[in-house]
Amino acid sequence: MLLGLLTATAGRRTDVLGPLSSTEEAWNLLVEAERHSGAIADEIILLPETGRWLRYCLQRLQASGRKRTPDEPPLWVDVGHLHLLAAAAAVRAGLPFELRVPARNGRVWLPTLGCATLHGTLAPWQPADVAFAGDTMTFALSGAAGHGHDPVRVEHPLRKPTPGWQVPRTLPLDLPDGPQAVALHELGHYRMQPGANGALTDPVSEDSIRRWTDVLHSAWSLLTHVDPGGSEDVSACLRSIEPLPAARPFRWHSATMEDGMGGMAASEPSGTEPAAAAQFAAVLTHEAQHSKLSALLHMYSLHTPDVAHRFYAPWRDDPRPLRGMLHGVYAFTGVARFWRGHMLSGCAPEEQALVAFEYALRRSQLLRVLPTLLDDARLTALGRRLVGRLLETVGEWQDEPIRPDCLEAAQWALEDHWLSWRSHHLVPDPDLVVDLAQEWRTGSPEQATEAGWRYPEPRLLPDPAARHLDARAVLMRMRLARTTAAQLRTATSVGHLVLGARPADVHLLEGDLPTAERMYVAEIRAKGGSAPETGTVWAGLARALRGRPGREGAARVLTRHPELVRHVYVSISAKSDTTPDPLAVADWLGRTLIAL
Repeated sequence: MLLGLLTATAGRRTDVLGPLSSTEEAWNLLVEAERHSGAIADEIILLPETGRWLRYCLQRLQASGRKRTPDEPPLWVDVGHLHLLAAAAAVRAGLPFELRVPARNGRVWLPTLGCATLHGTLAPWQPADVAFAGDTMTFALSGAAGHGHDPVRVEHPLRKPTPGWQVPRTLPLDLPDGPQAVALHELGHYRMQPGANGALTDPVSEDSIRRWTDVLHSAWSLLTHVDPGGSEDVSACLRSIEPLPAARPFRWHSATMEDGMGGMAASEPSGTEPAAAAQFAAVLTHEAQHSKLSALLHMYSLHTPDVAHRFYAPWRDDPRPLRGMLHGVYAFTGVARFWRGHMLSGCAPEEQALVAFEYALRRSQLLRVLPTLLDDARLTALGRRLVGRLLETVGEWQDEPIRPDCLEAAQWALEDHWLSWRSHHLVPDPDLVVDLAQEWRTGSPEQATEAGWRYPEPRLLPDPAARHLDARAVLMRMRLARTTAAQLRTATSVGHLVLGARPADVHLLEGDLPTAERMYVAEIRAKGGSAPETGTVWAGLARALRGRPGREGAARVLTRHPELVRHVYVSISAKSDTTPDPLAVADWLGRTLIAL
């Protein structure tokens, strides 16, 4: 359907093909290839890369009059990906042809086949001629750009790398119904990594290939053992992996695309990640869930259109729209199911604490948001059914026993994220903030008692500076994993090891509350409470004060309304000659505010 829409739209415009062969010629070649082999055509058309390209290209075609950005290719280069698909299908079907296609920096990528690097006068975007006859492909820059240079010839076997010809690599994966190769999506143009549409990247190193292969095998073996349902989903959905830069411990990055079924992007295994197989198995499960729900959302409506409302998501730094929340709860239900299976199946002793923590955290997060989501009026009947089934599933796990220390740590992490999120994204009534700041400056805060201040509901104002709200949760994981606990103790800069973390966080987790308190207070005073990152500092201070004599008022308000303390403190600091004591302000608010 989307291919038909693209060819129809492009066929009505004279500005989209530039120097390439006609859209009709490319389309007819693709149709002829399908006649010879429907399986080959299906494989190429259903590539995750094809879906990504179709969405991107149709958006460009429909945005008529939009000025092209400096690093964006001409429209004919994007439309010409149709020609590359047709050429790849024709070669694999054994059809002779000649076609003019787009080249990017002298490179021509034929999906599933390989990438040719051409000789001649190179430019970022230029046409190239591709021909296939017998068992030989030839590539050459068109016109004067390729004059005087020999074409690149690729002889049979076409999947063997030769000078000027790169072939895509695959990661072998042994599945119950036979071996399957997962493509490493490193050569194609349409990838999920920001800025990847414009150019091809250098190939992944052989060391990286080995790490990818090892972690994929280990993760798959673990998944089939502890979560058979999840392994079936992965085997049905996973077709390609786009490698992302290696992430720091417990900060694996991954993504799927709604229009690229079966494709995922993921951080490259670093070789030092503790419990890497389990972490990557969770990533695979997470992204398979996203792929399944994306397919469902292409066919059915789970909610009415809504762009204004945002929700708290315990696994994100930012407030999420309803569609994003549905993706989140669906994905993390699968992740919780995996960690539950791993815990119940009996993991290695050195992983038990970490696995129990992961399960407890994901279960607690889902139980926090699913009941509220179920009551949202914007859900359709099918959407409510989906959320209800998820809540039913997670509710059945609610009373399962988990190690008390891991359960406590998970609850700690859940509350810490919530307080950090509130500090960043909720804004109290500005008149109340002004009045409280004025009361502080003119009154006698040390003599204040519970008065008539009442706290109206704060409004949501997304803070784009909110980052790494899970930093203390990552530190918890590092302390629970033996391999990284020592690394944490010897780190000279905890902020480099875990982005968003600070030395006070380490003291907090080790139970040295007075030291953590002093360091948090010092940072708030040094920055006047207004620096973007201090949202998580106030949340850390709330934990450092809890249950300690003489800190009851400050702890009470910081664990209920940290955003109020932050905004009042900033307002007081802005009009004070000296920086006020954060503890004194928080204690005063805790004793004067009646929290509703």
